[in-house]
Amino acid sequence: MSRNVVLASVFSVAIALIASTAHAAASEAFNKTVTMSWSTSGIATSDDGQQRSYTNINTRTVYISSAGRTFLRMSLRGGKAARSGERGPEDAGAKGSVRLEGNRLVGTEAFESGARQYIATFDPGFTSCTVQVVDAKSGGAAIRRKGPDGRMYTVTAATGSPSCSVQSGNAFGGSE
Repeated sequence: MSRNVVLASVFSVAIALIASTAHAAASEAFNKTVTMSWSTSGIATSDDGQQRSYTNINTRTVYISSAGRTFLRMSLRGGKAARSGERGPEDAGAKGSVRLEGNRLVGTEAFESGARQYIATFDPGFTSCTVQVVDAKSGGAAIRRKGPDGRMYTVTAATGSPSCSVQSGNAFGGSE
């Protein structure tokens, strides 16, 4: 056997081992629900020029099925207004989607201008998590997004006090 054939074989085995280890680690997250919450606050300017301070509570609940498919329920509450939405695995390119990457759950949300990314990082047994949330501007433009009342706002945002928890089973009550 030539040295190149041996090296190619060793490389192939190493790649297969890495891939199976990553899948095994991710499978620990299967059939679990992850709940992430954080607040955003700042100054919002509506399209008619009115400014107001705001504090919104954001919650993202994600069920990771026994097949590794992710189901997302998003909610936003600010004052007396609230709105929510849901996304399934078929909505991967939607404005709000989430995917499992090894020991992390990565969510992205596009705004009219700007975007948000949240990353839940799991402990080795997938029994607890921490979450990091980043709102970003696009090319120096201000963040423009829909508020809980459904109106568009230009905002300055600060994220604070994120929390993350993991529970076994499907919090949505369905089966998959």
